[in-house]
Formats: sequence, C-alpha cells, structure tokens
Amino acid sequence: DNDNNNNKNNNNNNNNIAKRVGIPKPRKPDAERRLERRFGQQRKIPRIVHQTYWSREGIPDELRKISETWKSMNPEYEYKFYDDKACFNFVEHEFPEYYDAYVNLPKNVERSDFFRILVVLKEGGVYADMDAGCVKPIDTFISPTDALVVGWENECATDERAYSRHFARKRQITNWVFAGAPGHPALREMANHVREHANAQFMNNTNRNTLEKTGPGAFTDAIMHAYWEDYNNEDDKWTIKVLPRVAFGTHPSESDSEDGLSQKEEKNVFVAHYFLGSWKKDWGAYGRDGVLNKINLIAHSVKGTLPEYRESLVKLDPGFKKMQHQDERSQYPVTALFDPPFEVIVGGMVPGSNGDAYNRSDTGNGFFLDDFLYDDFSVSSMSAQLTIRGEYQPGTSLRIRTLPTSVEAVINVLERNLPLRSRLAPYKQDPKEEERGFLIDIGANVGYFSLCAATRGHKVLAFTSLTTNFIVSDMLQSAIARNHNGDLVKHIDDMYPSFSDAKTSCSRLATSDEERDRCEHTAFTTLDDILFLHERESVGKLLGLKKGQRRRVAMRISATRRIARPLAGSLRLFDSPTLRPNVLLIELAGGCNVHDEEDTGNSVERKDDLRGDASNLEALNYLKNKLEYAEIYHAGPVCDSYGSDAITNVMEDGSTGIWCEVHDADRVFQDLTTLLKEDGAIENILFVRA
Repeated sequence: DNDNNNNKNNNNNNNNIAKRVGIPKPRKPDAERRLERRFGQQRKIPRIVHQTYWSREGIPDELRKISETWKSMNPEYEYKFYDDKACFNFVEHEFPEYYDAYVNLPKNVERSDFFRILVVLKEGGVYADMDAGCVKPIDTFISPTDALVVGWENECATDERAYSRHFARKRQITNWVFAGAPGHPALREMANHVREHANAQFMNNTNRNTLEKTGPGAFTDAIMHAYWEDYNNEDDKWTIKVLPRVAFGTHPSESDSEDGLSQKEEKNVFVAHYFLGSWKKDWGAYGRDGVLNKINLIAHSVKGTLPEYRESLVKLDPGFKKMQHQDERSQYPVTALFDPPFEVIVGGMVPGSNGDAYNRSDTGNGFFLDDFLYDDFSVSSMSAQLTIRGEYQPGTSLRIRTLPTSVEAVINVLERNLPLRSRLAPYKQDPKEEERGFLIDIGANVGYFSLCAATRGHKVLAFTSLTTNFIVSDMLQSAIARNHNGDLVKHIDDMYPSFSDAKTSCSRLATSDEERDRCEHTAFTTLDDILFLHERESVGKLLGLKKGQRRRVAMRISATRRIARPLAGSLRLFDSPTLRPNVLLIELAGGCNVHDEEDTGNSVERKDDLRGDASNLEALNYLKNKLEYAEIYHAGPVCDSYGSDAITNVMEDGSTGIWCEVHDADRVFQDLTTLLKEDGAIENILFVRA
C-alpha cells in the first residue's frame, strides 16, 4: 500500500512539474485524431430546436410559416418554444447567477440575445430567430463531433464600411442562428460578458451599444477567443465550426449587390434569414435617416456608389468609434464546404493605398485579382472566396455551379478517375497507404488545394513564400494542425521569388562544401535545386514508397508572375518515373507576362531546357511540345469568350461543365497570354497525361 501511495505521489508530482515547466502532453497520432473527429458517433449537440417570441398567440402568420420549416425539415428534432414568461422562469431557475443581469437589461432585444445564449448553454441544441427559416436539414451541417456551430455574417474592408451597414465588427459572426453543446466555454464566456456589462454604455449609438453588449459584436469576440484558446486542446472536446457566409448569412433579395450572395441562387444556403425583426431604432449608423438622406441612398445605389456614400456619412457621425479586436494581421477560421469538410485559416481584408481593399469579399464575387503582390498573390482572393462560399475556383463565378472545379479535377486524377467527366466520389474512408496520391502544390496560399487533397487521404508537398507574405505561411501551418494533417502534409515556406533570394537560401541550407559550391555555380530559377535537392529526403520520407512503387502525382502552380520559374525548377520531376505528374494545373494570371529586370542567372542553362525567365507563351509551348501531355483544357474568361459551343467537357450525368478543350494550341496559348494580360483575371489550364 505504501508503494502504491508513493507511486501516486510521484505521478502527481510529475504532472505538477509538467504543468509548471510547460512540458507538452503526449499527443495522439494525427491519423487517430483525424479519424476520431471525422467518424466519431458520440453526439455532442442534442437534437433540440429552441425558439422564442413575446407570446405564442402574438406570432404573425408569416413568422409561423417560417418557424414551421424547422419542424418539417427536422422531424427527429425536439422543438421547444418560449414566450417572455417562460424565458424569465427559465433564467431564474437555471441561472440564478445571471438573473439580475437578465432582468436589468434595458431592451427586450438584449434579453432575447442573452436568453438564446443561456438556453443553449444549459440544454444544448439549435437556436434560431423566428424570422430565420431552415433550408436544409440540420444534420447536413452539424456532425456528431461538432460542439459549436456558427456562421460568418459579413466581411468589410474598413471600420467605416462595417459601421455604415450596422455591423459591430469588420468580420462578424451572426447570432440569429447557432448550435452548441451544453456547457460550451464560448457560451459561458459570452454569458459572463453580458452579466459584467448589463448596464454598460459602450457608445451613444443605441443600436451599436446593443451589438456590443449582447449582440454579434460581443458574440464574435467570445467565439474567436474560445477558438484560439482551444487551439492545442488534446481531446477536441470543445470544437468550434465557423461556416462561410453562404450558410447562414445570405440576403433575401434576389441579388444583394454589395455581397454577391442570394438566398435563391446559392446552393449551400442552410438557413435563410428574412430580416423581419424591427428592434433597431430609426437612427442610422451615420445619423437620423431623413427624407433627403433616403433619396441620396437610392440615387447612390443606382449609380453603384452606395458603399462609398455610406462611408462618407460615417465620418460625420460623432458617435462613430473604431472596431475592436481586429486588424490586418488577424486570422480567422472558416469551414470549407468540401467532402469531407475541413477548417481553413484565412486573412482579413486590408485597405489598399488607393482606398480599395485587398480582400474584396464585401463586394462582388470576391475573385478580383487586381491586388496581387510580386510573385505571390495576396491572400485576398482565396480567403475571400472561402469566407463567402466555403469553396475556391479562380477565374469563374461560383454563383453558377462549376463542375468539376479545378480541385475536383485534380483529385479525380489522384483517385484514378477521369478529371473532367465525373463528380468526386463521396468520401467514405482514407485510401490504403499504397493507394494515396501525391499533390505538389506550388503557391499554396492559405492551402485550399493542399487541405482538400489531405482531407481525402492523399499526401501533399505544399510551398508558400515567406518573402512576399509571411502571414500566409502561418495560416497554412495553423490549418494543417487544426485538421490533424501533419502526417500527410509537408509544408515548405522557403519558396523564393528571385535568383538572389534562391542563391542565398541554397547556401543557408547546404550541408556540405560540395553543396555550397554547387549553390555558387547553379543557374537558379524560383525553385531550382531548392525544391527537390534540399527536400529530396523529406519527399522520400513523405511518399514512403518501396523500390519500384509510384503514386498518382498531381502538380499545381499558382501565385507566380511567370510560370516558367517554378516549371524550370521542377523539370527533374517530369523525367522521374516516380514523381512525373499525371496532371498539371496552372493558374495563369493576367498582368503577369512582363519580363523581370533582375539577373535570373540563366547563362549556363542546358540546351533545350526551359529558362526561368521565359515568357508564359514560351512556357506553355514547352509543356505541349517537350512534355507531350495528351490533353489540354482551360477554364476562365478566355474559355468563356469563345462561347458556350467551345465548352467540351460533358459530365457522365449529361450536364455541361466549364472547360474548353485545346485543339488549336497556337491560337489558344496566344489568347491566354494576350487577353489575360489586359483582363487581370485568371485562367485555369489543365494538362492531362494519357
């Protein structure tokens, strides 16, 4: 017995030491944690729907019809309704510690905000406003292992833009619908915030004061704080899923011109909010709305200058205050609506020097690329599309279903299917080790392609550039960790945009005099030698191949001013029986066809090799003539300009896709390098081996 007690004491002491010095807990393998989250069956969020209104008898017919959607689409869910009296009784009996704060809140809407937090904190389930209708069954967007499910409502470039549209944050989470497990720490944090600030006056604007006290402003802060607090949680008990704006945040109009989202047109609307509430006073974010101001609003709406007009008025509002807790370095989670879903960490919008914004996701469809940086596109386009729709397809509008998307085409090949003939097969389980494909993702950005491949069980070598945007590297690394993909994804953040940077990096990475001498005399391109010289052992370990084995290999090249740079540095791939890509996807960007002034170091290039300073036209012809890909397709504005008759990929189900097949390569390649030069958009080019 004494020995047992001594052992217990020693274990306790060891645990205390570990806590004190920060020794990390032993972690489960990534593969085990990934499978637990994806296939766990112990449900965390109960099947309950909560709704409230001041009285059951006073519910208007329109709201009754909307409310019925929750029952009709989710018959297996319990439905609970609370009138004002029931709400008071619930808080008094279940949360006496919050009752005084609840009673003393000055507005009914603030009590409604507080009650929804408390009822889900206690019982768990789904809360929905009476004017929010269920569009798809709840179990399509809540999985058994989810502990809290919320959705983005907006993203704005500036505080003024957000304030003018009655938002409390530039990037804000909606509170008109959410779902949670009982006891979730984020809900407890929110409840404590309301109790501490029940009588607080954040600002003179009464609407904004409510948003900061009990509404989406405070809710967003609590969710984000809890998300990053849980970042290294070993057991994944209190997960937080943040859905893209299309899920909960669409507008009921046919087409909301400022957001580019429509409840009627989007395929991934889960909940439709009809904005029938009327709690906000007739006091705009920029002053009382008089008749003249309403006329001006209409006039600027017609001219397409409404956002700018609203911002100008905000600057005249004495009650305007800057937004809290968000800046250009902030990082945000969003769930990619892929099969299976996964988390991406994206960036926020950054105002440009010309008054525009880098992310552009508060206007249009979010794929405008007038904001790329040197060799690496800004995080904007990929982040914007993922925030809006949870998908990414450069060069085409995701309002129209584009089958297959670029990532679907690539993964089809990895899974031994034709790239453009079928949808991705429904995900059931990871492939066997010898059946895993391999994606080389050059210019991975925040990692959508890399994470899609890893989520399907394939191995990935992902390259980002520290030189042009170091925040992107952090975002991708965070996403790899959050999705437990460390065993599948090798992330390299030393992709350099220039000859001098590459030469310096090679010398730094060299492990012998022979390698250092080679650095001094090698004709570098962006990735030459660094890519597969220094990383050759990492690649071999990542692939885990036995002698004579090979994998299906896909390569994606994006985020470059000139595609010849990464191609020239990767030519050894195309000679390798193990790593020769079965499919090559190039995202060719407009405005990227200029020649650099700096020395590219190509004076000692071997004969017939592709030069790193070659034009995009030369690079495309090299791929066609020297590497002999059997089929070439493209999708984007150039394909669209040829008309619908040029779109040749027809799905197995008979539907028409978005891809044009290249028959006259000379004509198409010329168009790709001239039309895009003026357009500034992106064309996807797919090279497929027989």
